[in-house]
Amino acid sequence: MSKDELYSNQITVIVHGFMQVWNRFEATLSKELAQIQESLQGMHPQREYQQNANYELFYRSCSSIYPKGNITMGEFSSALSVPLSTATRIADWLVDHEYIQRLPDTDDRRVVRVALTDTGKELFKAIDRYIRQRMQQILSSLTTEERTTLLNLVSKVLFGLKEAAR
Repeated sequence: MSKDELYSNQITVIVHGFMQVWNRFEATLSKELAQIQESLQGMHPQREYQQNANYELFYRSCSSIYPKGNITMGEFSSALSVPLSTATRIADWLVDHEYIQRLPDTDDRRVVRVALTDTGKELFKAIDRYIRQRMQQILSSLTTEERTTLLNLVSKVLFGLKEAAR
């Protein structure tokens, strides 16, 4: 077997392995996020939380908003890599469930900004905390040096993916 064929086979094994564990990870994530949602409901008993919410979409959407406090709808659309009409539908869903709010832009009345509500911030932080804990648990079998190497390599791969998507 040539070096290229071996490399290609290794990539196939890794991709298939990730696909197999992803479904299990996603199922566990959904259960644990439901528990997070229950604890948030305990903190806010007057609020009705969405059953079977799309947490991946929520987290992906809010990841673009949280670090900046608020962003324009154009920035939101760009961050999600979707057309503005799709970003508007996503924002509508997030507004309907009181995770984000629309704000006027102080400099330009034509521009709409979006920001997380307190509930959206709480849920985002809870999911983010959960993901960090799970990643630390997953990486705990590696030495500090191996974790550093892995994270550096994954960062390079992500950079390559971003470049390829341009």
